[in-house]
Amino acid sequence: MSLKGVTFNIKYDDTYSDRYDALHRVLKRLNSIEDKTTSCVFLDTTKSVDEVHTALFGALDYKKDKAIVFETYRHNMKTFGPK
Repeated sequence: MSLKGVTFNIKYDDTYSDRYDALHRVLKRLNSIEDKTTSCVFLDTTKSVDEVHTALFGALDYKKDKAIVFETYRHNMKTFGPK
């Protein structure tokens, strides 16, 4: 497994909730390990960056929404704030 990150911005409109829910269903299937923030999720997955990127196509509308998929090379992560 390697740590991947996805940061996103979903345009608010009539279908925002549907796309948000679809995105989080995909991320859950990819083993999200930290998703407490509103626009950044970390995944512990064997999938490549390209495979994660492809998986997002059904969840987001790429004419409206933005996403960046990246791979981390250190498995260090620190968080703060309420759980």
